[in-house]
Amino acid sequence: MFSKLMCRFGIGATKIDLVLNKKEFRPGDVIKGEYELTGGRVEQKLKRIETDLLQYNHSMDRSSVLHQNTILSSSTMKANEQRSIHFSCRLSDTFPPSSETLSYKFVTRLVFDDGVNSVDHDEFQILI
Repeated sequence: MFSKLMCRFGIGATKIDLVLNKKEFRPGDVIKGEYELTGGRVEQKLKRIETDLLQYNHSMDRSSVLHQNTILSSSTMKANEQRSIHFSCRLSDTFPPSSETLSYKFVTRLVFDDGVNSVDHDEFQILI
């Protein structure tokens, strides 16, 4: 019971990590990788995995969502279970390259039935 309560606050909950096959890409490339899920202290019901591709403009201090991906799930992660799920995303040919004022990252959220989230951030570069 105590472990379930702690998971509600994110302590000992299932974690997600988006592992990309590399960190540098060109416009039009397909980014590939894996979502790596690691079960927490107790069994948890997964609701969905959400991934946003963000472009951050440092000079304007503003983020823009360029692409969103959602994987719906009704599965259960057992305590300490390991699981991988394939990930891919095609970059638009029109995305400008990374620079001192422009950067890119994926923000991934693992959403559980009880409303708790696990969040992961993965920066990458778009080259000319």
